[in-house]
This record gives sequence, C-alpha cells and structure tokens, in this order.
Amino acid sequence: MGFPLFAPPLIRRPAAGIVLIVEDHLLVQITATARIEDAGMSTLVADDADEAMAILTSRDDVAAVFTDIDMPGSMDGLALAAIIRRRWPRIQVVVTSGQRPSKAAGLPDGVAFFQKPYDYSNLVNHFR
Repeated sequence: MGFPLFAPPLIRRPAAGIVLIVEDHLLVQITATARIEDAGMSTLVADDADEAMAILTSRDDVAAVFTDIDMPGSMDGLALAAIIRRRWPRIQVVVTSGQRPSKAAGLPDGVAFFQKPYDYSNLVNHFR
C-alpha cells in the first residue's frame, strides 16, 4: 500500500512528433527550439538544408520541418521544402523569412509561410 521509493521521471511525449528546425542563426534556433519544446514537442536542429536532408534520410520520426528560406549550403529553404513535399509528403513543412517575403509566392503546395517576426504561439498551434 505504500508509495514506491523511486518513480521514473516524466517523459515529455511530442504533441505532433518531432519538429526539425532548420535555421543558421543561433539565437533564432535556440528560441524556436525552446518555444516548441515548451509546448510539449520534441525537436531536432539542423544548421542548413544539407544537414536537414541527412537527418530526414536517417530517421522516420520527423513529423514537421520548420525552415528559414535564406541559408548557406547547397540549397535554400524553398528547395528543401520542395524536396520534402516530393519525398516525404506526410511531413508538415513551414518556411519563414524576414528578408524576402515575396519568395513565399514560390512555395510548394501544402507548405505554410510565417513572416519574421512571427508569433510562436501561432507557429506551435500550426504544428498541432
């Protein structure tokens, strides 16, 4: 009838699977990670689209990708979004930009756009 001496720690289950954050600016990366994790979702981080592709090809638990449009590397966030739509259509994709919002017109079907600065609560609600 007593309580156990050891209780396993509570494990935070992702609300909508793992969110892959693709962002080359460290402060934005840290803030996005903290806000999304505070909402109960798990995150992974990539500094560019090439690293994101490596993660996506090696895992099957990524439910959403949140990517900046302008990044270093072999492709930008729009190209990454297009590849994700073709190869992994079940993965939700959100792109963001503060520099060139007119690029949002070239988004693949089913990809959402959030203009910087964005409201993190709207972003988290979108992932849910």
